[in-house]
Amino acid sequence: MYALSDLMIRLWRRWQGLVHGINEIIGAILMTFTYVLAVTPVSMFFRLFSPDPTDRGLGDPQANSYWKPVQTAADANDIRRVQRQY
Repeated sequence: MYALSDLMIRLWRRWQGLVHGINEIIGAILMTFTYVLAVTPVSMFFRLFSPDPTDRGLGDPQANSYWKPVQTAADANDIRRVQRQY
């Protein structure tokens, strides 16, 4: 009885190892298909039809910085101001 349970445990662990290996292969294949069939056409579309996809129109491109000075209220020490971070 004890030897049979040891055998079953070893078989189960080997089965798990085999299935995990198969899952890694299937995952790599699916991710490759996803990249080739979904990400690549979208990126090619943006490359062809959008001159600069990172240009969000934030302001003057010649500016040294986009920093805006923080405007503090007169009651900066008010507890409600501290509880509201933004």
